[in-house]
Amino acid sequence: MANPKTEPVRAIAQSIWLDFSVVFCVFLVYAVYMVPSVNEPHYWTKAAHFWDPGFGKGDLFLESGDAHWLFFATFGYLTQWIEISQAVWTGRFLVWIGLASSWTFLARSLWVVDRNSGPVHQYMPMTGTVWGIIWLCGMHWGHWAGEWVIGGCESKGVAYAFLFLGLAMAIRRQWTYAWTFLGFASAFHVVTGIWVILCVACVSFFLDFAAAEPRQLGIANPWTMRFRRWIGTNRNGWLLCMIGVLIGAFPALLIDWNATPSVASESAVKQAYLRLGHHLVPTRFSPERWRWFGAELLIALFLVVAIAFSKPSKKAGQVDVEVSKYLPNLFWSMAMDWQHAFRSFPRGIQFIFGCGLFAFAIAMIGLTIDLVFSTQRPEIAAKILRFYWFRWNDVAMPMMIGAVAIAFGSGWIVHQTKPKRMQWLVWIAILCPGSLLLYVRLDGALRETIPAGDKAHLIVKTDTPEDQQKHYRDWVAVCQWIKENTDKEGLWLTPRRQQSFKWHTGRAELACWKDAPQNAVALVEWGSRLANAYQYNEQKILQPWTEQKLLDLRNQYGIRYVLLDRRVLRQSPLLLPMLYPTNDDSNSTFAVFEFQDSKSTPANNLPTKP
Repeated sequence: MANPKTEPVRAIAQSIWLDFSVVFCVFLVYAVYMVPSVNEPHYWTKAAHFWDPGFGKGDLFLESGDAHWLFFATFGYLTQWIEISQAVWTGRFLVWIGLASSWTFLARSLWVVDRNSGPVHQYMPMTGTVWGIIWLCGMHWGHWAGEWVIGGCESKGVAYAFLFLGLAMAIRRQWTYAWTFLGFASAFHVVTGIWVILCVACVSFFLDFAAAEPRQLGIANPWTMRFRRWIGTNRNGWLLCMIGVLIGAFPALLIDWNATPSVASESAVKQAYLRLGHHLVPTRFSPERWRWFGAELLIALFLVVAIAFSKPSKKAGQVDVEVSKYLPNLFWSMAMDWQHAFRSFPRGIQFIFGCGLFAFAIAMIGLTIDLVFSTQRPEIAAKILRFYWFRWNDVAMPMMIGAVAIAFGSGWIVHQTKPKRMQWLVWIAILCPGSLLLYVRLDGALRETIPAGDKAHLIVKTDTPEDQQKHYRDWVAVCQWIKENTDKEGLWLTPRRQQSFKWHTGRAELACWKDAPQNAVALVEWGSRLANAYQYNEQKILQPWTEQKLLDLRNQYGIRYVLLDRRVLRQSPLLLPMLYPTNDDSNSTFAVFEFQDSKSTPANNLPTKP
């Protein structure tokens, strides 16, 4: 008989609103860093230019194709009403609310157990919070390709909010809604969406067709009827999903419509090996990432093996059966026990487990492509690897680990030998790293004095904290002066060590390392400009600009202004009129110069948009 004193407490603990609130707070603590974050200047300057072509007019990156046009068309509209930093904060909260609500709904779906009608079993209290903490730990420390979900405001954050809803609906067998949400995700970020669409299709095929039991489905013919039923259930959703995919893919295809095969190959090589190798090419991932990913893989393997030594819990609504005796073939016996335990999982945990296996398999295919082709045929490997084969693995593997850990920790499945000890170990493994992660992130946010979007490249790590603060103050000061005192349409040659010039000034620059265009023609030109404007010696030391070099760049590109970084070794003052700093200003890090013939126009004005 239920205890009336504990029922209200239990009802509150199982409330989806409480779970959502705590999940949102966890996401907030994890991501509430200063604006801009690393990618926000890249995304939001393009969003501002989308609605105001005068913002950064003449900039190669801003005037290149808009691959993520739906994000710019929706979230970018905020820049027409409020300052860009305020627009980013507004967008962040909207994305975090979307991610927290969709994640909580997905977590509640983990406990769907019935294969036919999909009712939800009794929830483990605060599933979204517990699962979310495990997932964040895996994403933070175990990411292999540098993927993240909870952070700044950009298009993939919106896409993941829809993807989580799509996964939840797929678990609940509400396929029209599932495919529609997956289509919405692809409309915002087509590469992210397509991998999850393929994942859901494969996992659904296995669970709902290949491994489905005909008696539970009420079907006489075990193959043809099951296949027809599977196709019929998904057909309408597939059509709606395809519309979303086309909305996201069409702009990306259109911007490369006029690119020749040679330009397309060169663009793919620059993208995969020059600009985004740390995301796309495993042999270029840092050793630290490989070590952490190896540790995450060992944890996943441990949990997978532990399933074979477990049995369904009686309280999970399963029939307790005698554990089978091991056959002479130990591995075959373990496989049978593993299959028995896996079938006892709720459908939601089965589905997430399948997503993790699919994502890992795709990542291993990508690794094989890199190992086989990158050294011999890099142009072929680059065209394949540029589709982010490892992104979904960084997200799905921690989700799988968390789902299986919750199954053990909640007692849904019980270890055969020491069930209580296994549960305690699981909860310690969950709470200790999770508490440490949230403490470290909150402490980092409170101590942060330079935004990550400004700190990246601009700040030299070997400098003292005092020098770093001074360089940042000088950077903000010179950008503010430029915004208030220079022509909006002049083309700027900016320092190599920065990525937030357009964010602070709204002015066009010759090239920026962070701002690689999306379309092939502009990307090739971007690479050429970087190589031409920023040259290094054999020791990889950036060389100073000379007057002759500046004249050559001005004659080739029509540069009007030069923003000089005095930290570059052996950089002498330029023989050009210096506009800043003036007698009333103090800035020992940066200086602004202008060519006397300021009415010249760029000699190389690429038609970067189709």
